[in-house]
Amino acid sequence: MNVVMMGCGNPEMVDESQSVEVNGVITLDGKPLSNAEVTFLPADGDPLVGPALVITDNKGSYVMSVNAPRDYKVNVDRMMNGGPNPKLKEYQGEATTLSANVSEQNKTFNF
Repeated sequence: MNVVMMGCGNPEMVDESQSVEVNGVITLDGKPLSNAEVTFLPADGDPLVGPALVITDNKGSYVMSVNAPRDYKVNVDRMMNGGPNPKLKEYQGEATTLSANVSEQNKTFNF
């Protein structure tokens, strides 16, 4: 008799129970930024945590879960005329000026 054991998790992966739900509002020039792509990327580049992405609603609001409490770099983008919005350039890629220190006590980030 052969027994095959299959596991669902990799012991090196982040424990799902560590996930934290974050929320906030994205504005540009004082107005809600609808349909914007908001990405939280682990500041230390940890591939086991990975990024989290969400699209804002028509009020610029977002809610999403990140995989673990920690520091994140935050990217915000919204396509304009088929390309990235130039007004959001400083909030994109590695050079983003936005960050979030996510913890159980710190879950709301308005940008």
